[in-house]
Amino acid sequence: MPEHTLDNALAPVKDLRKRIGDLSLRLRTSGPLKPAEPRFTDFDKIRLPGGELVGRKKVIIMSGGCSVPTCTMCPFTNFNNFGIDGAASSESLLDQVRRTLARTEGEPAYEVLSLYNDGSFFAPREIPRDVQVEIARLVAAAGVKRLVVESLPQFVTAPVLGPFVQALGEVRLEVGIGLQSADVLVRETLVNTRISQKSFERALSVMAGLGVEPKIYLLIKPPFLSEGEAVTDVVKSVDYLTGLGVQGMTLCPTRVSRHTVAWELWQAGQYTPPNLWTVVETVRRVHERLAVRVACVNLRGSDFESVFPDACPNCADGVVDALMRFGESGEAADLPADCSCRPPLKVAPLDHAAIIDRAAQQLNVLERAGV
Repeated sequence: MPEHTLDNALAPVKDLRKRIGDLSLRLRTSGPLKPAEPRFTDFDKIRLPGGELVGRKKVIIMSGGCSVPTCTMCPFTNFNNFGIDGAASSESLLDQVRRTLARTEGEPAYEVLSLYNDGSFFAPREIPRDVQVEIARLVAAAGVKRLVVESLPQFVTAPVLGPFVQALGEVRLEVGIGLQSADVLVRETLVNTRISQKSFERALSVMAGLGVEPKIYLLIKPPFLSEGEAVTDVVKSVDYLTGLGVQGMTLCPTRVSRHTVAWELWQAGQYTPPNLWTVVETVRRVHERLAVRVACVNLRGSDFESVFPDACPNCADGVVDALMRFGESGEAADLPADCSCRPPLKVAPLDHAAIIDRAAQQLNVLERAGV
C-alpha cells in the first residue's frame, strides 16, 4: 500500500485516539491529600492456576497513582494522591506494607497477598527501585507464599524483575497485566491503554525466564463496544492468549465510575455496562480453553461508587453469587442457568470501520453536551 494511502487509512484512528486520550486526561481529578494508609483491604478465597483454593488478602496501598493514567474506564486517580508531589514517599509506602504484613488477631488466614498501588508496581516513578526490592524482602520474611502485583508491561524488564524475584526467595510471584483486549483498536484506542503487542509479548518472555506467572486481565465490553462485539472481543483475545501459552486470566466486566470517559458516555445515554448475562455467556464460551475467573469487585464492589453490570431484580444477585462460586470452583455447573429477563444476544464481529464511526459520533454527542 502506498505511504499516502496508508496514512489516509490510519487518519481516522489517529484522530479518534487523540480525541479519546485528550478527554480521558482532562477528566482526571484528585481531591485533598489522603492519609498514608491502605485505601482498601479485603479477604477472600482464590483459585490458583493449579486448581487449589487458598485464602487471599487484597490490599491497595495509598500512592501517587498511575504514572500513565490514560484508560477510558479507570477511576483510580480519584481515590489516591494522584498529582500531589511527595504524597507517596518511600517510607510511607514501606510503612503501609509493614502494617499490611503485621498479622492481627482474628485476621483470616491467607497464603496469597495481592498488593496493588493503583498503577504499575514496577514503574520507578510510582515505586522506586530500592523500595520495590525492600518490599520483596518484607514479604519474604512474613510467611506469604504467593505475591501478586500489577504493572504495565513496559516496566517489566529483566533488570527490574530479576532482583525483585531474588529478594522474594521462595515466594511465588504473579504479575498482573491489564491487556484488556488483544484487538489493537479496542486496546490502544477505545480503552486507550499504553500497551503494545510487542511490549506485552516481551514482558511475558521476561516473566517466563524468571519463573514468574502472568495474570492477564481482559475487559468485558470496553467503552464504545456493543454487547455482541464484547463477546467476540473476549473470545478473540482468549485465542491470542492461549496461542502464547497463557493458562489463566481474569475477566473484568466494565463498571462505570465518575471522572472517566465511560461515565460521561453513560451519562449521555451512549454506553451501559455489560448485562450480567453477557458476562455469563462470555465465560461459557472461553472457560474450557484456560482457567477463567471474573473479578467480582467489578460486579458488586465496595471500594468506590460505581454503576455495575446488572440484570433484572429477580436474578441479578443470584447471577453474581453464581459467578463468585464459579470463580472458586472453575466448574461450569456453577454458572447460572437462565432467566426470562435475559436479553437476546447477537454476537457481532469487530468491524473496525463501523466501530470507529460509532465512537466518533458518540464523542460528538459529548462535545455538544459541553463535556
